[in-house]
Amino acid sequence: TANKEAEEDDQNISRTTALFLLLISTGLVAVCAEFMVDSINAVVSGNSGLSEAFIGLIILPIVGNAAEHVTAVTVASKNKMDLAIGVAVGSSIQIGMSLLQYSS
Repeated sequence: TANKEAEEDDQNISRTTALFLLLISTGLVAVCAEFMVDSINAVVSGNSGLSEAFIGLIILPIVGNAAEHVTAVTVASKNKMDLAIGVAVGSSIQIGMSLLQYSS
């Protein structure tokens, strides 16, 4: 039975299925991003006390890189520190570049 379990673990999805899932995921991310961007005006115009600059410079980059933050913590907990540092540095550079783009 161990050999049978190893065969089941080695099965991959087809290229067509992977492409279909990628397109569906991309569409869902685009819809979520559109909702998030549309809600910025409501937050800024409300009584939240948050400025548009704070949301654009702090909140959006953190939310946009949430998956990378989770990945860095997950691989660090598995004692793969090289990968964790690489993901964290890459995420930091990406946030820094978005700050430069927003400020100019």
